[in-house]
Formats: sequence, C-alpha cells, structure tokens
Amino acid sequence: MLNDHPTAEAFAGFLRSPSHPDRRAQNAQALRHLLAGCSICRDQLAVMGWTSSRLERLVHLAGGSSQELEAERPVQGYDYEQAFGKAEWAVSELLASAPQQSQATEQLMAELQNTPASDQKSILKKDQRFANPQAVKRLIDCSHQERYQDPEKMLHWAELAHALSTRCDEKAAGGKARLADLRARSGSQLGNALRVAGRLHEAREAMMQSWEQLRQGTGDPLLRAQLMEQMASLHTFERSFTAAISILDEAAEIYRELGESHFLARTLVQAAIASLYAGEPENSIHLLNRAIPLIDHEEDPHLLLAACHNLVLGYIDLDQPERALDLYSQSRELYKDFKDSLILLRSAWQEGRLLRDLGHLQVAETALLRARQGFMERGLAYEVAVVSLDLASVYVRLGALEELRQTLTETMPIFRSLRIGREALGALIQLQQVAHQEHQALELIREVTARLEKLSGGAPLRP
Repeated sequence: MLNDHPTAEAFAGFLRSPSHPDRRAQNAQALRHLLAGCSICRDQLAVMGWTSSRLERLVHLAGGSSQELEAERPVQGYDYEQAFGKAEWAVSELLASAPQQSQATEQLMAELQNTPASDQKSILKKDQRFANPQAVKRLIDCSHQERYQDPEKMLHWAELAHALSTRCDEKAAGGKARLADLRARSGSQLGNALRVAGRLHEAREAMMQSWEQLRQGTGDPLLRAQLMEQMASLHTFERSFTAAISILDEAAEIYRELGESHFLARTLVQAAIASLYAGEPENSIHLLNRAIPLIDHEEDPHLLLAACHNLVLGYIDLDQPERALDLYSQSRELYKDFKDSLILLRSAWQEGRLLRDLGHLQVAETALLRARQGFMERGLAYEVAVVSLDLASVYVRLGALEELRQTLTETMPIFRSLRIGREALGALIQLQQVAHQEHQALELIREVTARLEKLSGGAPLRP
C-alpha cells in the first residue's frame, strides 16, 4: 500500500515541470502514486480540477486519439490506472536524465565561432565531437538570438543545428523519444528562420517534418506549445489568420494549464498581430491589453515592446491618432533600450505615421525619410514600398508635387519587384497625374497600400 501521498503543491510542480532536475524525487513520488492508481491521489486531482482530458493534454498520453483529447470527460468513474498505464512510457521519458557530454559544449562553441562561417558546416560534418544534443541546443539558441538583428545569421545557425541533430544518436540524446524531441526543436527553428527569410514553401516543409518528430517524441507539452507558436507565425505570414489564431488559442491553453503566464502573454501578442493583419484592430487591442500585465519585462523586453508597438498600430487603424500618440509617448523609452537598428527604424516609421495623421506634416516627413533610408540600406523592399506610400500621402497634403514625383520615380522599380499587379502600378502612374487633386490622390495611395498589405511583412513587431 502506498503511503506518504504527494501534496497538492507536489502534484502542481509535477504537472507544470515533469522533467525539472530539482524536482526529480518529488516528481518520481507523484508518478508512482498515479501509476499505481492511488484512489487518494485521484481524489486529490479531482479537487484540484485536473480532469482526465486536461491531464492527457499535458502529459500527451501515448496511444490517445485526438478525439479523446477534444472533449472533457467527467472525473467520476474514470479509470485513472489505465490512463496512467498508457502514460508510463511518455512520462518516464520526460523524467529520464540525459547523459552527460564528454566534451564541454562551451569549448566546442568557441571553436566553431572562431571558424569562418563558410567552413562551419564542413567542421560539424567531420568532427564527431559536435554531434551531441547540447551543441544542437546552443546552435538553436544562437539562431533565436539573431531573429531581430540578422535574418541571414538566424537561418545559418538554424541550418547548422538541424543538420547536426540528424547526426546525433539515441544514446547521446538519452533515448529515441528525446532524440525525436531534439529534431523537432531544430526543425521548427529552421522552419521559423526560413519564414523570416521569406522562403515560405521551405518553411512549411520544415515545420511539417518537425511535427512528425514531435509525434515520435516524449510528448513534452511545453515543446508542443512552442511548435504551435511557430506554426502560427507561418500561418500569419501566409495570411491564414483564422488558422493562426486557432493554433495560438490551443498553445495558450497549454501555457495557462502549465502556469506559464509569460509564455501565455506571448501567444496573446501573436494572436493580436494576426488580428491586426486580419483587419480586426478592436480584437487586437483587447488581446494586447490582456497580454501586457502578464509580460515579464526582465525575461523578454522585446515582447513588451512588441505589445506596446502593436497597441499603437491598433489605435492608428481605428483612426484614433491622439490616443495612439499618447501610448507611443508613454512607451517611447522602451525603444531606447534596444540597439537594434531595425527596431529603431520601425519606431521612426510609426512616429512619422502618427505625426502625419495629427497634421504635423513637416516633422512627419523627416521621420518617414529617416525610416525609408534605413530600410533601403537594409534591403527591405516591402518596408521601403509602404513607407514611400506614407511619404507620398504627406507630399500630397503638403502640395509638394515635385517631391511626390521624385519619391514615386525612385520607388517604382521596388513596386515592380514586389509584383503588386498591373492595376496597382497603373494607379501609381495615375497618382503622378492627379497629385494636385488631394482626395483622388489619397484614394489611389490607399488602393495601392491595400494591395501591398496582402504581401507578407509589414509594420508589426513580432515577439
């Protein structure tokens, strides 16, 4: 007979973090009681609100069907012993310790980073010391850290991580399921980097492969939620906003049940961005106001900035520039905390749009010119095109026809490269002819802007 039953706090810790190294003894005790079908522990779970379907979503029971995971079943009369019998393999994989690596990962990474980028792939392929999970995880981290600064480096590190994960063996990873988790994580990061690089077809292929690896893995709920977030970002870029929001809702539920409030906030910000793209600024503002109090600024300052930036955009889209400017003024200090030039350029762009909408046209022109030049230097064609249209609307209102014609002439090759269509190009040509008719000119600018918004990219900052 089992004695010393786990407390509610012990169960909560187990369910939130089944593989946490500092909780191994307590988690093992909780697992033993659950696998034994302990009636006292079943009652404890029921009091805590852990229905069987809720628990299955977190532990990702092996052999469970997707239909079973969708519906809540009553706790009373449910065979927990059978359910946890099915879960034994999955949870034991989560609790297992990964073997220690013989070579210090930091030393390996130092060697790799001192190697020219053109030779790094060859080094990883030839040197078996690198074929260990810790090196793969460090490469994934390197890729993630470049997401705001350098999309090319982000993709480079992700490709290295994914290639290296295919060379790791089960023994090094700590078992077949853990190896599948590692490959799911590296494949997902590769898919995310390809998405940022605009290679959407390849991104989808990488994400599909990572989902297949996830199905073969330990069932780690945190990993599953993270992959959902990255898949949702791909859906947003593909303008499948309903699909993106649906996936984010599911990821948010996992984070909520795990008690991960900061990660929950991240999914809310992503859903808000999808809503903003979908033309639903009211819903976007609602989601962002829910997310901001949950954000851990110290852990992820970029997330707070993204939330505030997009909240301002929401009010711009609602044609409330005064409120947007007030929020921008309150959050302006956040931008100064970052040295990333791209974030500063988006700040200048946002400031220029606000000043334009408030009628401060001369200072709006200065801000938009600064943003446009910066985007041109970084080769960001979409941003250059949209800022040019914002600048064109300023020149129409100022009656600065020569500046308008020069801006459109300089930007026309970019519009053609973006393949916005003959009608949109025709509207730009017509704009130069009717620039002195403010109402008609602004309508043409709005028409071309709407066509550009159907392309991937845009002003929102992403977490």
